[in-house]
Amino acid sequence: MKQLLTALRRLISYVLPLTRRVHSAYSGPLEITLSGGRKVLDTAHANYSYGSLQRVLAYGLRFTQPETATHVLVLGLGGGGIVQTLRQTPEFAAAITAIELDPVIIQLADEEFDIRPDAKLDIVCADAFAWVATAPAESFDLMVIDLFLDLALPAGLGTSGFWEHIWRLLAPSGYILLNTLTAENALVDGRPAPEHWERQGFSVKELEVESLNLLYILHKVA
Repeated sequence: MKQLLTALRRLISYVLPLTRRVHSAYSGPLEITLSGGRKVLDTAHANYSYGSLQRVLAYGLRFTQPETATHVLVLGLGGGGIVQTLRQTPEFAAAITAIELDPVIIQLADEEFDIRPDAKLDIVCADAFAWVATAPAESFDLMVIDLFLDLALPAGLGTSGFWEHIWRLLAPSGYILLNTLTAENALVDGRPAPEHWERQGFSVKELEVESLNLLYILHKVA
């Protein structure tokens, strides 16, 4: 019966979008919309998963050699679109550790998008800025940092302490994909972030995508 109802809802969505609304203490109102047979997760002002954000991050991953990764760290799981994208990448076989602050988001990822812990995916409900301070050094060779609350970037991204932990966790020759907004200047301790990252030993590539998102590709070359 459940499979029949799911198939019926999918058929209806080609004619009439179906939306489920949930409130999150962290992200505010959330909407899961089934339209044309596809689900997306949105906040009041932004796509959180499976829409434009997934296209943006998929583009950025092209510059990070995900097929060579052995362990990926995802800071900001959302509905799990990045997990889906990684798993669809040819030759990708890495383990993924995903850190997500919002328990409502983790529940939606499970219920709506079938993204849940398994042998290759560890999902941790935690504050990313606290968690990175406790993780073992050089544990990851690819990191995806997508730490938005609706359209807001957390202040912790602009601190040198956070980036010191990120440097410590990233293996030599590892990559970082960082999602930001074109409308905001990336700063670390009040100074241009690319200058800070280059002083740390990263090479830095900037990619403007779909007029709104500014991606940074950091490569640990030192």
